[in-house]
Order: sequence, then structure tokens, then C-alpha cells
Amino acid sequence: MLKSSCLIAISFVFGATVFAQDDQPTHRETEPIKIDLGVDGKIETMAMNSDGNLLLGVSWSADGKSTSKSASMPSRPNRKSPSDNPLLVEGGPRSYAIRIISPTGQLVNSWDTQGLRPSMIHACEDGEVYFSGSGKIVRLNSKGELIHSIAFDEILDGLYAKAHASGVTADNQYFFIAFGEGFSMRATEDIVRLNRDLSEAKVMTRQQFGCCSHIDLDVKEGKLYVAENSRHRVNRFSLDGEKIDTWGARDRTRIEGFAACCNPVNFDWGPDGDLYTAESGIGRVKRYSADGMYLGLVGYVDTTKFDNGSMLAAMSCYIPVEVAKDGKRIYIMDIRANFIRVLEQ
Repeated sequence: MLKSSCLIAISFVFGATVFAQDDQPTHRETEPIKIDLGVDGKIETMAMNSDGNLLLGVSWSADGKSTSKSASMPSRPNRKSPSDNPLLVEGGPRSYAIRIISPTGQLVNSWDTQGLRPSMIHACEDGEVYFSGSGKIVRLNSKGELIHSIAFDEILDGLYAKAHASGVTADNQYFFIAFGEGFSMRATEDIVRLNRDLSEAKVMTRQQFGCCSHIDLDVKEGKLYVAENSRHRVNRFSLDGEKIDTWGARDRTRIEGFAACCNPVNFDWGPDGDLYTAESGIGRVKRYSADGMYLGLVGYVDTTKFDNGSMLAAMSCYIPVEVAKDGKRIYIMDIRANFIRVLEQ
């Protein structure tokens, strides 16, 4: 049963975390979007294309056999593994695809990713789609056809051959990828810039701290924004890697700050150029100006509460958020329940 945002807000009083309730949300949680994912189906990642459709990276049991471990509660990963999939269910082989879903939850199309796991995905305004996983960056056209791919060990003389993709984005000129190391609350990411054709790699900045090897990034008006969640802040860089400024702070009492262990974990741009931030552990979505001025509470979705590192925390520490062009609907990926939560104005 869906709870009202008021009840959800009240629930966060426990655990020595108290949030102000004088800011009324503009959106409320409505029925989620659920799709058929197959046996042991899992939503890996999410993006939105220029048509307003959701692009879901999904996986399922390739042999149709359910594993003994739940898709939402994997065992502790091998922290020395170079895999970019620390939370993948242990068991049999997996199949992968990108599903295109309408804003109302209808299946529009499905693209086979040829055995590559789409762990991170970005859809460009011109229709091209990039995804990264299984040690590769893949560039697709608007029909899901392969344009080009490149292996991590082909980039910068193999500097990130054993890294995993922690975040990706692109603008009309460049593609950006965060190469992650480690899966703990102190995991770090180096951000590398390539041309859109995946040539001329350059390290932009090193050691951004993103919990559990998740760190969101995006480009807006010639600036790269990085949600350095383990430090409860957003960093802005020039497209050459020069740090411009930083805003945000950890705060368990005032709504303007970021709570729980590592926030904001994900963000997206709204129709007025506002930044919508998603906070794991408390399920809170808020609006800020590009330079960090707090603009208001958007709403809450149900989510696992945590303040300390754990596997459940790790799974909750990745909640991609996508804002509809008119701002009336907000889509939040629930990696535990494997559906898309919806906030509606």
C-alpha cells in the first residue's frame, strides 16, 4: 500500500534523524511502473530519452531457472573483483537488454545488448544512446544499432582496465565516464572525458568519493556536475576538468542539507533548469538551483532507511531519477523492488 508523503516524512523521525516538516511537497507517490522482467528479473539502470520514454537496462536468468538467492538481496561481493557488477545475483548465466518504456509503462521496444550488461546508461538529445558494462563502452544509434564500442583496456593505455563503470553522461561534444575502484562507502571514482566517437580520452579529475561505486554526473551549460555523495555535496567542473565550485552539506535536521550516509546519490534537470536531487535511505527528492540554492521539497518515495554501511545500504545507494519535460512526473528507480516509482504533481 502506498503511504502518503506526510506519513513517510514522519517515519524518518526515528534513528536520531529528524527532518523539518514545514516544507510541503509538490508531488506525491502514485502507482509504480512494473514490467515483465522474466525469471529473477532485475532493473540494472535507468535513463530517459528525448521522447520522454524511459530506457531501462535489465537482466534476467538466461536459462529460466531461479537462483537460490533473491534478486533483491545478493550476497556480499568480492571486493577484489574487477567486475562492474558487485550486486549481481550469484547463480546461472544472465541475459541483458535495454527496454524502452513509455511514460505510462507500456513496452515500446527492446534492444538486445549482445551479452553486455548495461550497468550505466545515458540517452543523448540527438537520439544516440551510450551504455557501459562488462568492461566496455557502447555507442548506439536511436534504433539501438551499434555504432562503435571500446573496451576499458583500450583507454589511456589500460589505466582503467580493471575498473568498473560508476556513472556516465554526454553532451553534444563529449562523453564522460566515472571509473570506479572499490565498493565501500569510501569508494572513489576518476572521471574521464572522451569525444563522442570515443576517441582522445583525458582524465578530468581523480578521486571523487561515491559510495558503493555509484556516482552521478551530468553536463549543463558547459559545466560538468558531479554528485559526490560520500561527501554530501555537488561539485562543478569546467569541461577541461578545472574545479569551479562546490555546494551542499550533510544535515540531519534541516531539509536544505543531505541526510543518511551518502547523498545526493542521483540527480536530473527539470524544465526550468532546476536540479532535482534524489536521496537514498530517506527517499527524498528536492529542487535546487544550479549553484545550490534550495528551492523546495518535491516529495518522498518509500525506500530503505540506513545510516551505516551494509549490503542493503549498497543496494539502496543507487536510485536514478528522471524528470519529465513538464516536471509533472518524476521517475525513481527502485533497485530492490525492481520497478519504477512515480511522483506526480
